[in-house]
Parts: sequence; structure tokens; C-alpha cells
Amino acid sequence: MLTMLIVVALYTICSLNDKYAVSKAKLNGSQLTFLMAAGTIPFLAALLPFTDINVTLSPLTLVFVLLMAASKYFEFYMSAKILEQMSAFELKAWLGISLFLSYFTDIIMQSQSISILKILCIAVTVGGLVLIARSGRQKVSYSKIVIPLIVYIAAKFGYGFVVKAGEGYISSTLMLFFALIILALVLIPKAKPLSIAAISPEGKRGVLIVVLCKLPNALGLLGENAVAAESLTNYAFIQPMILIVILVLELLKKSTRPTGLNLAGSIICALGILGFQAAGIGAINFL
Repeated sequence: MLTMLIVVALYTICSLNDKYAVSKAKLNGSQLTFLMAAGTIPFLAALLPFTDINVTLSPLTLVFVLLMAASKYFEFYMSAKILEQMSAFELKAWLGISLFLSYFTDIIMQSQSISILKILCIAVTVGGLVLIARSGRQKVSYSKIVIPLIVYIAAKFGYGFVVKAGEGYISSTLMLFFALIILALVLIPKAKPLSIAAISPEGKRGVLIVVLCKLPNALGLLGENAVAAESLTNYAFIQPMILIVILVLELLKKSTRPTGLNLAGSIICALGILGFQAAGIGAINFL
């Protein structure tokens, strides 16, 4: 639980930075994805000596690296398109769909046992997320982002699945490191990194802000990988928890205070998340 909370704090910073990159720095999908990958690599490299870097020479090892690169590409690229239409707050709400996928995948992979109470808590969380998503329906043109949204949700779920499935072949940190290198190299021709600052309204300052935010991103990725390797369900809960933190931050600003649906949905989400974690602790104590 502590690891999850640390990841939530780090990723909240990154989520707000992503919105800045799209709305103010005006980075497109290729540019944002390249900066995310290339900007994270140096920080991740510095952290490698302090993490597990086991690897097995096998064709499946390469497959897992490529699958992770693909999941990160679609996550970064689609988020840039989606954030043109909706806030980071609403985007996190839609990721609640992956909660059921992750929980039943954990059951299949024998990381979780079937619990009616946990399923009810997930349902409560998703119900809160639906309210949040409905609150933004009037200002969001879903016809423009429905496909990117589906791909984004699949990519987020796929990332956690790859981390868990590949842990016997390559450590999640090393898998991510190689995946980001591949992603950055592939995107150089399309992203044209040397011209990003010149065409961005925020100039070099904007690029620097986006890149520096990759330090908390790198730390968050390590924590996220650790959570995903243990439980896909807990991994899926990270995004709704970020949503609640963003809500608290929005409440502190007079100009962007949430609507009734946002507030009600977030409270319901919080109750669902706390209930799920309490159910897990109760099960452990019972055993």
C-alpha cells in the first residue's frame, strides 16, 4: 500500500505535466511520446544499479521488451490526443474500466482469490468513475476520441500484464529501459526532436519542464512495476487514486472547483478503493 501511495504522488505530478505539455506547450503525440521516452531513459539508467536487473537470454525476453515498447507508445501517443478534449481528471476516471479486467486476470493468474466483497468494492469504484466521466460529457467530443480512448485503456492494462507475465524472463526495470530506448529511436524521424522547442509556444522552457518531470516519472515507473508484478488489481487502482488526489488539488483552486457529479463520483471512488484495500487486509488477517 505504501508503494502505491508513493506512485500516486509521483504520477499526479506527471499527469498535470502531461496536460501542460498538450494544452500549453502544444506537443503532438509523437513529440510528447519521444520526450517521455528519451527524457526518462537517463533517470532510469541512473537508478538501474539500485534495482533488480536480471535477464534471461530467450526469444520471449525480446517479445516482452517489444510488447512493453508498444504499450508505452500507444499510452503516450493516445494520451496526447485524448487530453486535447478532456482533463487529466476525467481521463483517470475512464481507466476504471481496467479494474475488472485486472482483477479477473489476477484470479486467472492466481494472484487473487475470488471475493464478492472485493468485486462489490470495484463496482462501487467504477460507479464513481462513471459519474465523473458523465460530468464532462457536455464539453467532450467523444466522437473524436473514442478510438484513442479504447486503445489507451487497452495499453494501460497491457503494460501491467506484460510486467507480470515477463517477470520470469527479464526484470521489469530492465524491460522498461530497453523498451524506452527502442521507442525513442523509432520516433526520432517523426518527432524531429531538434525542432520541438522552435515550434512550441513555450519554447525551450516548455521542453525543459516536460523533460525534468521525467525524474518523478522514472521513480513512479519503478514503483508501478513493483505493484504490477505483485497484483494487476492494485496496479489498476493507482489511476483512480491519482484522480482523487487531483480532485483535492482542484478543490483548492476557486476557478476549477469540481461540479457536483465530480465531487460525488470522487467520494464514491474513495470509498470503493478504501473498501477494497480493507477487504484485502481483512483477508490476510483472517488467513
